[in-house]
Order: sequence, then C-alpha cells, then structure tokens
Amino acid sequence: MNRVKTLLGCVALATVSLGALAQEKDNRGVNPLSVREFNDADIMMKRTLWRRLDLKEKQNQPMFSKGNEITKYIMDAVKAGLLDAYVDQDMAKKMTMDEFVKKLQIPNQGQVLTDEEKKAGFGLENVAGGSANDGWGDTKKDDKKTATKPADDGWGAPAPKKETQPVDDGWGTPAPKKKTTKGKKSQVVAKVAPPKVDSTEIKKKIAEEAAAKAAAEATALAENMYFPDQLSVLEIKEDWVFDRKRSRQYYDIQTVTIYIPADVHPAGLEMPVATIKYKDLDKLFRSDPKKFIWFNEYNTAQHKNLADAFDLRLFNGRITRLSNPMDRDLISIYGSEKAALWKSIQIENELMELEHGLWEY
Repeated sequence: MNRVKTLLGCVALATVSLGALAQEKDNRGVNPLSVREFNDADIMMKRTLWRRLDLKEKQNQPMFSKGNEITKYIMDAVKAGLLDAYVDQDMAKKMTMDEFVKKLQIPNQGQVLTDEEKKAGFGLENVAGGSANDGWGDTKKDDKKTATKPADDGWGAPAPKKETQPVDDGWGTPAPKKKTTKGKKSQVVAKVAPPKVDSTEIKKKIAEEAAAKAAAEATALAENMYFPDQLSVLEIKEDWVFDRKRSRQYYDIQTVTIYIPADVHPAGLEMPVATIKYKDLDKLFRSDPKKFIWFNEYNTAQHKNLADAFDLRLFNGRITRLSNPMDRDLISIYGSEKAALWKSIQIENELMELEHGLWEY
C-alpha cells in the first residue's frame, strides 16, 4: 500500500512539473506573424511569396481612393503610435519616429554641375585657397598688387598737400587750448543693486522657445514630405499554406512594405520606406470598419473593410519573388522583366493546379 502511495505521489509531482514547464515555454508551434494561427503540425505544404501591388492599377484603385488611401492610414497610424514600423521584412529592428519621418522626406534637389561644366570653369567662384573665377575661366587679378595712383589736381599735376593751420578764436589770434582736468570725478555714482532674476520665468521662456523651434522644424519637415497619394507601391510578403486540418489552402499575409515609386523619387529607383506587420494592420482595419474602407464604385452602400478586402483577395499583386535557396527575385533569375512577368503568371497557375491536386489527394 505504501508503494502505491509513493508511486501516485511521484506521478503527481511529474504532472505538476510538466505543467510548470508548459507555462514557462510556449510550444504551440504557430507563426507569430499569422492572423490565423496555423499549427506547424497541420501545415502540409507552404511556399513564401512576395507580391508587388501598384495601387494605381484599375483593380487596386478601391484601396487608393481619394482621401481613403491605404498608405495614408498606415502613415497616420505610425505617427500616432498605433502601428510599429520596422526597418526591413526581417522584423529585427524597429524604426523610431525620426527615422520614419526622414524616410518620407523628399531629397533636396540641388543644382549639380556636370564634369564638362566643371572643366569649363563654372562653379569656381568660391574655392578653397582663395582663388576665384572671373566668369570666363580665368582667375581674377589681385587688386592689392596694383599700386594706387596719387591724387591729382584735375590737370594732371599732383594735388598740393593740405597744410594744417591753427584754429583761431575768430579775431585772428589762436584759440586758447581747452584745459583738461585729470582726477576723480566730482559726481558720486550710487551703487545700484542688480535686479532679481526669477528662474521660473527663465525656464518658462526657454521652454516656450524650444517648443516654438520644434513646431517650426516639424512644420518644415511636414511641408517637405511625400503625400500619401504619391506612395502608390506596396510589397506583400505572404505564405501559401495548405492546412490539412481544415483541408483547404490559405494565403497567409505576413508583412506589408511601403515603397516610394521610381517615377516620384529623384534617383529614379523604388525605395522602401517601412515594413508593417499585417497582423497589426488587420487589427487596425477591423477596429473601425466604416473608416478603413475598400471603395465600391458600383455600389457605394456596400463598401468593404480593408481587412475583408485582403481576405477576399480583392487586389491584384504580381509575384516578384518566390522562396528559393539563393533568395533572388524573378528578374535576376530570368534576366528580364518580360521573362519574369511570364514566370509570375506561370507560378500563379501552378499554385492553382497544385491546390486542385491536393483536393483530389
């Protein structure tokens, strides 16, 4: 009997210890970026895709309607602290507010001279060393080296030197010299105590000046930022998942990245701004279904929420990259944009046929 009690006690202790370990470590095996929590044991197949969304396309324009741009909602939410912005799609580093604002700044387009213009002498008005350009490619002559000519009397002869004559008193006799008295002044200057300075008023004034300066800098930055309707390119990273438990295929969106289009950026390149977790974005869209809308131009009484629009796949995004060992996009693999476009269409059809085949399986 004692042996049975001891055995039951050991089993109870083991159960308690296992429960404590389960509470310390989350071993559910789910992707933290997924909106739907798929258990890794239930995923039969998975492929990672990157899609490029041009919001100016006809099918994507409902996400980019006037005043309801999805980029506007993302920018406002990040500035308000409702969304976290990340440097890249690895989610390794968060962006500060200053970094996010700087990413949205339009670069200063200063006048840049070509090599031919520099060789011709332009831009050498102020150079280190003191040499200057006269506008024709030659250096200016030093005016200090040229001797100053003596003044003449108007007829070519040197002007006579002016003789200093003593000042008279008005009657022909020299005026008496003024007596200067040296010594202490007869007037007594009373010592005045310095006025008392209120430190509170000084601190208040400094704070007001700092606030005014910060407001002026914020206004200057806001005036030099890209508008939301200029940021018309998004990149979506998603997982193509077949869930054996539900016996169906899902597109599980992971991240959304905002890009500055090439036709807007001065360098003519698509530049990334920030990456957002789609899980946080989905929560933001569903928090106010009537505000974050997918514009229905055929029935304005039936606007969709942006989160539902993503779930229903009411957008068109061309596949630009597929998970591969070298982590290369389709253009670098196939050598041209045309070949990459055809391959993107082929991948879409292959995934659709694969889903159909898995249903038969």
